[in-house]
Amino acid sequence: MESYGEYCPIAVGVEVFGDRWTPLVLRELMIGCVRFNDIHRGLPRMNRTLLTQRLRSLERRGLIERVTVNGNGAEYHLTEAGRSLQPVVWALGRWAAEWAFGDPEDDQLDASWLVWRLHQHVIDDKLPDNRTVVEFVLTGIGGGRAWLVLDRGSSTACLIDPGYDVDLVVHGDNRELHRWLVGVTPFRNVTAKGHARIIGPSRLARAFPTWFDTSMFGEEPSAAQPKRRKPPGRAATPLRAGADRRG
Repeated sequence: MESYGEYCPIAVGVEVFGDRWTPLVLRELMIGCVRFNDIHRGLPRMNRTLLTQRLRSLERRGLIERVTVNGNGAEYHLTEAGRSLQPVVWALGRWAAEWAFGDPEDDQLDASWLVWRLHQHVIDDKLPDNRTVVEFVLTGIGGGRAWLVLDRGSSTACLIDPGYDVDLVVHGDNRELHRWLVGVTPFRNVTAKGHARIIGPSRLARAFPTWFDTSMFGEEPSAAQPKRRKPPGRAATPLRAGADRRG
């Protein structure tokens, strides 16, 4: 990003933080992704070459450090300066959830992205004692099949059948489950309206929604009715949820 040429902390901060994709790369690092491929799985529409460039830029600016792990590739870790940006990133999300967040648009619906995100927001202490495999069969735009292998400390998301016996099958509307993921709709409402059903042992089915933290941007984001004022004479169009992650 070119300099704004202003002797102002806000201008300098935007120069460091404001490149396209950079806040989302930081988001992935802040929620625990340290390997290049894992960072990219959270940003599937970001060009891999551009991701490499952004990581190098963040390293030059002192926000991350690249660490070689026993000759087995590299990991990226936030520095103290990078970690100090976490309240800024999360505050931006909370602001958008309250003032500028709309229902997901069709091109924002991606079953594989949804299941990957769920794996990132697993609450280990809430999981069953034994490994639990959940198959998702998501219908509607952007739907598909994916699997979560839930295991305390080592859960993962799979786009190919991992080969384990499936404990639960979640049949659901892809759009409504995206809304649940970010805390717009409680899971009980999704099931009550017939947008999802879970097949499997009742004790696991009842516990399923408690295994994930969907409150990262507040308990009830105002998705359907963002609080922005409408300009006179025309309707306000809510900002697209996750628009920054488009290529």
